[in-house]
Amino acid sequence: MDNRKPLGITEKESIYLGKVQGRTLVDLATSANCSIATARKWWRVGRDYGLEGLRAIRPSRGETGPLSHFDARIAEAALRLKRMHPGWGPQRVLVDLSREPDLAELELPQCSCLANFFKVRCPECVAVRRTRNPLPPRPPDVTGVHEMWGLDSQEGIRLSDGNIALICNIRDPVGAAMIASQAFSVKTERRWRKLEWNEVRDVLRNAFTQWHTLPDGVQTDNELGLAGGPNDPYPGLLTFWLVGLGIKHRLIRPGCPTDQPHIERNHRTLDGFALDEAALVNIRTLQAALDRERHVHNYLFPSRASDCAGQPPVIAHPELLQPRRYFEPELEPALFDIQRVHDYLATFTFTRTVNASAQVSLGKQIYSLGRPFARERHLRTVLARLDPDQHEWIFFTEANEELIRRPLKGVDAATLTGLDPDAAEAAQPVQLAFPCFV
Repeated sequence: MDNRKPLGITEKESIYLGKVQGRTLVDLATSANCSIATARKWWRVGRDYGLEGLRAIRPSRGETGPLSHFDARIAEAALRLKRMHPGWGPQRVLVDLSREPDLAELELPQCSCLANFFKVRCPECVAVRRTRNPLPPRPPDVTGVHEMWGLDSQEGIRLSDGNIALICNIRDPVGAAMIASQAFSVKTERRWRKLEWNEVRDVLRNAFTQWHTLPDGVQTDNELGLAGGPNDPYPGLLTFWLVGLGIKHRLIRPGCPTDQPHIERNHRTLDGFALDEAALVNIRTLQAALDRERHVHNYLFPSRASDCAGQPPVIAHPELLQPRRYFEPELEPALFDIQRVHDYLATFTFTRTVNASAQVSLGKQIYSLGRPFARERHLRTVLARLDPDQHEWIFFTEANEELIRRPLKGVDAATLTGLDPDAAEAAQPVQLAFPCFV
Protein backbone atom coordinates (compact mmCIF):
# COMPACT_ATOMS: atom_id res chain seq x y z
CA MET A 1 0.00 0.00 0.00
CA ASP A 2 2.94 2.37 0.70
CA ASN A 3 4.32 2.05 -2.85
CA ARG A 4 1.01 2.51 -4.82
CA LYS A 5 0.45 5.49 -7.09
CA PRO A 6 -1.69 8.43 -5.91
CA LEU A 7 -5.43 7.99 -6.32
CA GLY A 8 -6.91 9.05 -9.62
CA ILE A 9 -10.04 11.16 -10.14
CA THR A 10 -12.22 8.07 -10.70
CA GLU A 11 -11.07 6.48 -7.44
CA LYS A 12 -11.63 9.69 -5.50
CA GLU A 13 -15.18 10.00 -6.93
CA SER A 14 -15.91 6.34 -6.06
CA ILE A 15 -14.92 6.99 -2.43
CA TYR A 16 -17.18 10.06 -2.22
CA LEU A 17 -20.16 8.48 -3.97
CA GLY A 18 -19.78 5.23 -2.03
CA LYS A 19 -19.88 7.06 1.28
CA VAL A 20 -22.96 8.96 0.17
CA GLN A 21 -24.59 5.59 -0.61
CA GLY A 22 -23.85 4.38 2.93
CA ARG A 23 -20.71 2.29 2.50
CA THR A 24 -18.13 2.42 5.31
CA LEU A 25 -14.70 4.03 4.98
CA VAL A 26 -13.06 0.68 5.75
CA ASP A 27 -14.86 -0.92 2.81
CA LEU A 28 -14.06 1.98 0.52
CA ALA A 29 -10.36 2.02 1.51
CA THR A 30 -10.12 -1.69 0.77
CA SER A 31 -11.73 -1.26 -2.64
CA ALA A 32 -9.42 1.65 -3.55
CA ASN A 33 -6.33 -0.11 -2.10
CA CYS A 34 -5.52 2.88 0.10
CA SER A 35 -5.41 3.70 3.76
CA ILE A 36 -8.52 4.62 5.77
CA ALA A 37 -7.01 8.08 6.36
CA THR A 38 -6.75 8.61 2.60
CA ALA A 39 -10.33 7.50 2.06
CA ARG A 40 -11.53 9.84 4.82
CA LYS A 41 -9.56 12.74 3.29
CA TRP A 42 -11.21 12.43 -0.13
CA TRP A 43 -14.68 11.84 1.35
CA ARG A 44 -14.36 15.12 3.22
CA VAL A 45 -13.12 16.97 0.12
CA GLY A 46 -16.14 15.69 -1.81
CA ARG A 47 -18.46 16.50 1.05
CA ASP A 48 -17.22 20.09 1.36
CA TYR A 49 -16.53 20.95 -2.31
CA GLY A 50 -18.53 18.41 -4.28
CA LEU A 51 -17.39 16.54 -7.37
CA GLU A 52 -15.92 19.71 -8.85
CA GLY A 53 -13.55 20.01 -5.88
CA LEU A 54 -12.40 16.46 -6.39
CA ARG A 55 -11.73 17.10 -10.07
CA ALA A 56 -9.84 20.33 -9.50
CA ILE A 57 -6.15 20.13 -10.43
CA ARG A 58 -3.92 21.19 -7.54
CA PRO A 59 -0.93 23.44 -8.43
CA SER A 60 2.49 21.79 -8.55
CA ARG A 61 5.02 22.51 -5.83
CA GLY A 62 7.65 23.13 -8.47
CA GLU A 63 11.21 21.90 -8.55
CA THR A 64 12.81 21.10 -5.21
CA GLY A 65 16.27 20.19 -4.05
CA PRO A 66 19.69 21.92 -3.97
CA LEU A 67 19.83 25.18 -5.95
CA SER A 68 16.05 25.03 -6.60
CA HIS A 69 15.67 28.55 -5.14
CA PHE A 70 18.37 29.99 -7.39
CA ASP A 71 18.26 30.98 -11.02
CA ALA A 72 18.37 27.92 -13.28
CA ARG A 73 21.40 29.34 -15.10
CA ILE A 74 23.47 28.94 -11.93
CA ALA A 75 22.72 25.21 -11.67
CA GLU A 76 23.46 24.76 -15.37
CA ALA A 77 26.80 26.58 -15.19
CA ALA A 78 27.85 24.86 -11.94
CA LEU A 79 27.08 21.43 -13.38
CA ARG A 80 29.02 22.23 -16.55
CA LEU A 81 32.10 23.39 -14.62
CA LYS A 82 32.06 20.42 -12.27
CA ARG A 83 31.87 17.91 -15.10
CA MET A 84 34.66 19.66 -16.97
CA HIS A 85 36.85 19.73 -13.83
CA PRO A 86 35.91 16.81 -11.52
CA GLY A 87 38.78 17.69 -9.19
CA TRP A 88 37.37 21.13 -8.41
CA GLY A 89 35.62 21.58 -5.09
CA PRO A 90 32.63 23.87 -4.46
CA GLN A 91 34.86 26.83 -3.54
CA ARG A 92 36.79 26.56 -6.81
CA VAL A 93 33.60 26.30 -8.86
CA LEU A 94 32.24 29.39 -7.10
CA VAL A 95 35.30 31.36 -8.19
CA ASP A 96 34.50 30.72 -11.85
CA LEU A 97 30.77 31.26 -11.34
CA SER A 98 31.50 34.73 -9.93
CA ARG A 99 33.52 35.57 -13.04
CA GLU A 100 30.88 34.61 -15.62
CA PRO A 101 29.27 37.76 -17.12
CA ASP A 102 25.82 36.15 -17.49
CA LEU A 103 25.67 35.48 -13.75
CA ALA A 104 27.08 38.81 -12.56
CA GLU A 105 23.79 40.16 -11.22
CA LEU A 106 22.55 36.88 -9.73
CA GLU A 107 22.86 35.72 -6.15
CA LEU A 108 25.28 32.80 -5.88
CA PRO A 109 24.83 29.86 -3.48
CA GLN A 110 27.07 29.04 -0.57
CA CYS A 111 29.67 26.26 -0.74
CA SER A 112 27.58 23.86 1.35
CA CYS A 113 24.59 24.24 -0.96
CA LEU A 114 26.76 23.73 -4.03
CA ALA A 115 28.36 20.63 -2.48
CA ASN A 116 24.92 19.09 -1.91
CA PHE A 117 23.95 19.94 -5.49
CA PHE A 118 27.00 18.06 -6.85
CA LYS A 119 26.22 15.01 -4.71
CA VAL A 120 22.72 14.84 -6.21
CA ARG A 121 23.32 15.81 -9.84
CA CYS A 122 26.81 14.44 -10.57
CA PRO A 123 27.86 12.01 -7.82
CA GLU A 124 30.39 10.41 -10.18
CA CYS A 125 32.43 13.63 -10.05
CA VAL A 126 32.47 13.87 -6.24
CA ALA A 127 35.43 12.34 -4.44
CA VAL A 128 34.52 9.69 -1.90
CA ARG A 129 35.70 10.75 1.53
CA ARG A 130 36.86 7.81 3.58
CA THR A 131 36.52 8.12 7.30
CA ARG A 132 39.71 7.47 9.24
CA ASN A 133 39.70 5.36 12.32
CA PRO A 134 40.38 7.43 15.42
CA LEU A 135 44.04 7.45 16.40
CA PRO A 136 45.14 5.97 19.70
CA PRO A 137 46.27 8.41 22.39
CA ARG A 138 49.55 10.24 21.80
CA PRO A 139 52.53 8.62 23.55
CA PRO A 140 53.25 10.25 26.91
CA ASP A 141 56.07 12.75 27.18
CA VAL A 142 59.32 11.64 28.78
CA THR A 143 60.80 13.50 31.72
CA GLY A 144 64.38 12.25 32.14
CA VAL A 145 67.46 11.54 30.07
CA HIS A 146 67.90 7.97 28.81
CA GLU A 147 64.25 7.35 29.59
CA MET A 148 63.15 7.01 25.95
CA TRP A 149 65.46 7.26 22.96
CA GLY A 150 63.98 8.20 19.59
CA LEU A 151 65.25 6.28 16.56
CA ASP A 152 64.65 7.09 12.90
CA SER A 153 66.47 7.06 9.56
CA GLN A 154 67.38 9.63 6.90
CA GLU A 155 67.02 7.85 3.58
CA GLY A 156 68.03 8.26 -0.05
CA ILE A 157 71.23 10.30 0.49
CA ARG A 158 73.16 10.26 -2.80
CA LEU A 159 76.95 10.25 -2.65
CA SER A 160 79.43 11.53 -5.25
CA ASP A 161 80.80 8.04 -5.90
CA GLY A 162 77.36 6.88 -7.10
CA ASN A 163 76.44 5.15 -3.88
CA ILE A 164 73.28 5.76 -1.86
CA ALA A 165 73.47 6.14 1.92
CA LEU A 166 71.06 5.86 4.80
CA ILE A 167 71.72 7.39 8.22
CA CYS A 168 70.26 5.76 11.33
CA ASN A 169 69.90 8.41 14.03
CA ILE A 170 69.17 8.12 17.74
CA ARG A 171 68.38 11.13 19.91
CA ASP A 172 67.56 11.68 23.56
CA PRO A 173 64.57 14.07 23.56
CA VAL A 174 65.08 15.40 27.10
CA GLY A 175 68.85 15.87 26.96
CA ALA A 176 68.71 16.96 23.27
CA ALA A 177 71.80 14.82 22.65
CA MET A 178 72.63 13.07 19.40
CA ILE A 179 73.09 9.57 20.81
CA ALA A 180 74.12 7.93 17.54
CA SER A 181 74.38 8.65 13.80
CA GLN A 182 75.54 5.71 11.71
CA ALA A 183 75.72 5.66 7.90
CA PHE A 184 75.00 2.58 5.77
CA SER A 185 75.51 1.91 2.08
CA VAL A 186 72.08 0.74 0.88
CA LYS A 187 72.21 0.96 -2.92
CA THR A 188 70.62 -1.95 -4.79
CA GLU A 189 70.37 -2.81 -8.48
CA ARG A 190 67.11 -0.92 -8.85
CA ARG A 191 67.08 1.66 -6.08
CA TRP A 192 67.97 1.40 -2.38
CA ARG A 193 66.86 -0.74 0.54
CA LYS A 194 65.69 -0.29 4.11
CA LEU A 195 67.80 -1.39 7.07
CA GLU A 196 67.52 -4.93 8.34
CA TRP A 197 66.49 -5.35 11.97
CA ASN A 198 69.91 -6.69 12.98
CA GLU A 199 71.58 -3.58 11.50
CA VAL A 200 69.36 -1.43 13.70
CA ARG A 201 70.28 -3.70 16.61
CA ASP A 202 73.96 -3.03 15.95
CA VAL A 203 73.39 0.74 15.92
CA LEU A 204 71.62 0.50 19.26
CA ARG A 205 74.28 -1.79 20.70
CA ASN A 206 77.01 0.66 19.70
CA ALA A 207 75.03 3.46 21.35
CA PHE A 208 74.62 1.41 24.54
CA THR A 209 78.37 0.86 24.54
CA GLN A 210 79.37 4.48 23.91
CA TRP A 211 77.04 5.89 26.58
CA HIS A 212 77.54 2.92 28.95
CA THR A 213 73.81 2.65 29.53
CA LEU A 214 70.61 0.93 28.56
CA PRO A 215 67.66 3.32 28.16
CA ASP A 216 64.27 2.50 29.61
CA GLY A 217 62.72 2.52 26.14
CA VAL A 218 63.31 3.03 22.43
CA GLN A 219 60.69 4.70 20.24
CA THR A 220 60.53 4.03 16.50
CA ASP A 221 58.05 4.32 13.66
CA ASN A 222 56.11 1.36 12.25
CA GLU A 223 58.60 0.34 9.57
CA LEU A 224 58.29 -3.30 8.51
CA GLY A 225 61.78 -4.21 9.67
CA LEU A 226 61.25 -2.64 13.09
CA ALA A 227 57.72 -3.64 14.04
CA GLY A 228 56.97 -6.98 12.37
CA GLY A 229 54.33 -7.29 9.66
CA PRO A 230 52.15 -4.29 8.66
CA ASN A 231 48.88 -6.21 9.16
CA ASP A 232 50.03 -8.70 11.78
CA PRO A 233 50.32 -8.01 15.52
CA TYR A 234 53.18 -10.52 15.81
CA PRO A 235 56.17 -8.47 17.13
CA GLY A 236 59.41 -8.13 15.22
CA LEU A 237 62.76 -9.58 16.28
CA LEU A 238 64.06 -6.12 17.20
CA THR A 239 61.22 -5.83 19.72
CA PHE A 240 62.12 -9.24 21.18
CA TRP A 241 65.78 -8.26 21.56
CA LEU A 242 64.87 -5.04 23.33
CA VAL A 243 62.40 -6.82 25.61
CA GLY A 244 65.07 -9.37 26.49
CA LEU A 245 67.25 -6.49 27.71
CA GLY A 246 64.38 -5.01 29.72
CA ILE A 247 63.85 -2.14 27.24
CA LYS A 248 60.37 -1.09 26.16
CA HIS A 249 59.89 -0.82 22.39
CA ARG A 250 57.35 1.94 21.80
CA LEU A 251 55.86 2.62 18.37
CA ILE A 252 54.55 5.99 17.27
CA ARG A 253 50.99 6.20 15.97
CA PRO A 254 50.69 5.21 12.29
CA GLY A 255 51.19 8.21 10.03
CA CYS A 256 52.12 10.54 12.92
CA PRO A 257 55.83 11.45 12.66
CA THR A 258 55.05 14.40 14.94
CA ASP A 259 54.94 11.91 17.81
CA GLN A 260 58.74 12.16 17.85
CA PRO A 261 59.52 15.72 16.74
CA HIS A 262 62.95 15.70 18.36
CA ILE A 263 64.36 13.04 16.05
CA GLU A 264 62.80 14.78 13.02
CA ARG A 265 64.50 18.02 14.12
CA ASN A 266 67.70 16.01 14.53
CA HIS A 267 67.59 15.17 10.81
CA ARG A 268 67.40 18.86 9.90
CA THR A 269 70.32 19.70 12.19
CA LEU A 270 72.50 17.04 10.58
CA ASP A 271 71.49 18.24 7.12
CA GLY A 272 72.90 21.67 7.92
CA PHE A 273 75.93 20.51 9.91
CA ALA A 274 77.29 17.45 8.16
CA LEU A 275 75.74 16.84 4.72
CA ASP A 276 77.92 19.17 2.69
CA GLU A 277 79.83 18.47 -0.53
CA ALA A 278 82.98 17.32 1.27
CA ALA A 279 81.04 14.85 3.40
CA LEU A 280 79.05 13.35 0.53
CA VAL A 281 82.05 11.96 -1.32
CA ASN A 282 81.67 8.38 -0.10
CA ILE A 283 80.39 6.43 2.89
CA ARG A 284 83.67 6.83 4.79
CA THR A 285 83.76 10.64 4.51
CA LEU A 286 80.07 10.77 5.43
CA GLN A 287 80.60 8.77 8.61
CA ALA A 288 83.59 10.91 9.57
CA ALA A 289 81.49 14.06 9.18
CA LEU A 290 78.68 12.56 11.25
CA ASP A 291 81.05 11.62 14.07
CA ARG A 292 82.65 15.06 14.06
CA GLU A 293 79.42 17.05 14.04
CA ARG A 294 77.77 14.83 16.59
CA HIS A 295 80.63 15.53 19.01
CA VAL A 296 80.41 19.27 18.28
CA HIS A 297 76.64 19.27 18.85
CA ASN A 298 76.80 17.33 22.11
CA TYR A 299 79.80 19.03 23.74
CA LEU A 300 80.46 22.41 22.09
CA PHE A 301 77.48 23.85 20.20
CA PRO A 302 75.01 26.06 22.15
CA SER A 303 71.75 24.16 21.88
CA ARG A 304 68.46 25.91 21.17
CA ALA A 305 66.52 23.15 22.93
CA SER A 306 64.35 24.55 25.70
CA ASP A 307 65.91 22.36 28.41
CA CYS A 308 69.47 23.34 27.50
CA ALA A 309 69.23 27.12 28.08
CA GLY A 310 71.73 27.86 25.32
CA GLN A 311 74.35 25.36 26.52
CA PRO A 312 75.63 22.22 24.78
CA PRO A 313 73.49 19.19 25.71
CA VAL A 314 76.12 17.39 27.79
CA ILE A 315 76.96 20.60 29.70
CA ALA A 316 73.30 21.38 30.34
CA HIS A 317 72.53 17.74 31.23
CA PRO A 318 75.59 16.10 32.80
CA GLU A 319 73.33 13.19 33.75
CA LEU A 320 73.67 12.09 30.11
CA LEU A 321 77.04 10.66 31.17
CA GLN A 322 75.54 8.83 34.14
CA PRO A 323 74.31 5.33 33.21
CA ARG A 324 70.66 4.58 33.87
CA ARG A 325 71.45 0.86 33.70
CA TYR A 326 75.12 0.17 33.18
CA PHE A 327 76.09 -1.59 29.95
CA GLU A 328 79.25 -3.08 28.47
CA PRO A 329 79.23 -5.44 25.46
CA GLU A 330 80.62 -8.35 27.47
CA LEU A 331 77.73 -8.00 29.93
CA GLU A 332 75.00 -8.42 27.32
CA PRO A 333 74.62 -12.24 27.70
CA ALA A 334 74.06 -11.70 31.42
CA LEU A 335 71.70 -8.75 30.95
CA PHE A 336 69.63 -10.51 28.29
CA ASP A 337 66.81 -12.65 29.71
CA ILE A 338 65.03 -14.90 27.18
CA GLN A 339 62.31 -15.63 29.72
CA ARG A 340 61.29 -11.98 29.57
CA VAL A 341 60.76 -12.43 25.83
CA HIS A 342 58.63 -15.54 26.32
CA ASP A 343 56.54 -13.85 29.00
CA TYR A 344 56.00 -10.88 26.70
CA LEU A 345 55.03 -13.06 23.72
CA ALA A 346 52.58 -14.96 25.94
CA THR A 347 50.51 -11.78 26.33
CA PHE A 348 49.34 -12.11 22.70
CA THR A 349 46.72 -14.35 21.12
CA PHE A 350 47.07 -14.77 17.36
CA THR A 351 44.47 -15.83 14.80
CA ARG A 352 45.91 -17.90 12.00
CA THR A 353 44.55 -19.38 8.77
CA VAL A 354 45.18 -23.11 8.28
CA ASN A 355 46.38 -23.98 4.77
CA ALA A 356 45.56 -27.13 2.81
CA SER A 357 48.54 -28.92 4.37
CA ALA A 358 47.30 -28.16 7.90
CA GLN A 359 50.06 -25.61 8.48
CA VAL A 360 50.09 -22.14 9.99
CA SER A 361 52.68 -19.36 10.04
CA LEU A 362 53.85 -17.49 13.15
CA GLY A 363 56.72 -15.04 12.99
CA LYS A 364 57.86 -16.38 9.58
CA GLN A 365 58.04 -19.87 11.11
CA ILE A 366 55.86 -22.72 9.80
CA TYR A 367 54.09 -24.97 12.28
CA SER A 368 52.34 -28.16 11.21
CA LEU A 369 49.14 -29.15 12.99
CA GLY A 370 49.55 -32.76 11.87
CA ARG A 371 47.84 -35.03 9.37
CA PRO A 372 44.61 -35.50 11.37
CA PHE A 373 43.89 -31.78 11.00
CA ALA A 374 44.45 -31.88 7.23
CA ARG A 375 41.20 -33.83 6.94
CA GLU A 376 39.29 -31.28 9.05
CA ARG A 377 38.09 -29.12 6.15
CA HIS A 378 35.87 -27.07 8.44
CA LEU A 379 38.89 -25.99 10.50
CA ARG A 380 39.95 -22.93 8.55
CA THR A 381 41.31 -20.79 11.39
CA VAL A 382 42.91 -21.52 14.75
CA LEU A 383 44.07 -19.42 17.67
CA ALA A 384 47.60 -19.57 19.04
CA ARG A 385 48.96 -18.61 22.44
CA LEU A 386 52.41 -19.25 23.89
CA ASP A 387 52.96 -21.24 27.06
CA PRO A 388 55.87 -19.20 28.52
CA ASP A 389 56.96 -21.94 30.93
CA GLN A 390 57.04 -24.81 28.45
CA HIS A 391 58.06 -22.57 25.52
CA GLU A 392 55.34 -24.15 23.38
CA TRP A 393 52.63 -22.80 21.14
CA ILE A 394 49.16 -23.91 22.15
CA PHE A 395 46.82 -24.10 19.16
CA PHE A 396 43.13 -24.08 20.02
CA THR A 397 39.71 -23.43 18.50
CA GLU A 398 37.52 -20.39 19.00
CA ALA A 399 35.59 -22.50 21.50
CA ASN A 400 38.83 -22.69 23.55
CA GLU A 401 39.31 -26.37 22.75
CA GLU A 402 43.03 -27.23 22.73
CA LEU A 403 44.13 -28.90 19.51
CA ILE A 404 47.87 -29.44 19.68
CA ARG A 405 51.14 -28.01 21.01
CA ARG A 406 54.27 -27.24 19.08
CA PRO A 407 57.73 -26.06 20.33
CA LEU A 408 58.51 -22.37 19.82
CA LYS A 409 60.94 -21.71 16.96
CA GLY A 410 63.11 -18.74 16.05
CA VAL A 411 62.82 -16.90 19.37
CA ASP A 412 65.97 -17.81 21.31
CA ALA A 413 68.85 -15.88 22.84
CA ALA A 414 71.35 -16.75 20.10
CA THR A 415 69.01 -15.63 17.29
CA LEU A 416 68.01 -12.41 18.97
CA THR A 417 71.40 -11.29 20.26
CA GLY A 418 73.57 -12.70 17.47
CA LEU A 419 76.10 -13.72 20.12
CA ASP A 420 77.85 -17.02 20.81
CA PRO A 421 75.08 -19.51 21.65
CA ASP A 422 77.13 -21.09 24.44
CA ALA A 423 77.78 -17.72 26.08
CA ALA A 424 74.18 -16.60 25.68
CA GLU A 425 72.70 -19.81 27.11
CA ALA A 426 75.21 -20.20 29.93
CA ALA A 427 74.90 -16.66 31.25
CA GLN A 428 72.62 -16.05 34.21
CA PRO A 429 70.41 -12.97 33.76
CA VAL A 430 71.35 -10.24 36.18
CA GLN A 431 70.56 -6.60 36.84
CA LEU A 432 73.84 -4.85 37.62
CA ALA A 433 74.02 -1.60 39.57
CA PHE A 434 77.26 0.32 39.05
CA PRO A 435 78.37 3.63 40.57
CA CYS A 436 77.56 6.55 38.32
CA PHE A 437 80.50 8.36 36.79
CA VAL A 438 81.11 11.42 34.71
